[in-house]
Amino acid sequence: MLKGPSVLHSALQLSLFIILFIIISNLFSRFYRQKINKLIPEELMDILKIIKEAEIKGVLINQTNLMARLKITKPTVKKRLNYLIALHYIDFEIRGNHKYIILTELGNSIIK
Repeated sequence: MLKGPSVLHSALQLSLFIILFIIISNLFSRFYRQKINKLIPEELMDILKIIKEAEIKGVLINQTNLMARLKITKPTVKKRLNYLIALHYIDFEIRGNHKYIILTELGNSIIK
């Protein structure tokens, strides 16, 4: 008869632990995003936001689209994209003869 309450007690403790873990995880995630956003230059955040907006709309975006939207030159776009690739925030997806820019999981987590 003592096993019933102790199992229930353990289950409640585990549930409480899981809830606390989720809360702390969410708080850390928000804190982390705020800190990262302060470290990433605004020009790079603009690119990430444009890609995110396009993905939400279901539109694929390429280097030419970025050049037009940001009104910057091809070398500047390439330099910024290479930097974002090095940070693992974006990647390229090749479809036929076209090369599109997509957010990685890490890139998505920064934009939320």
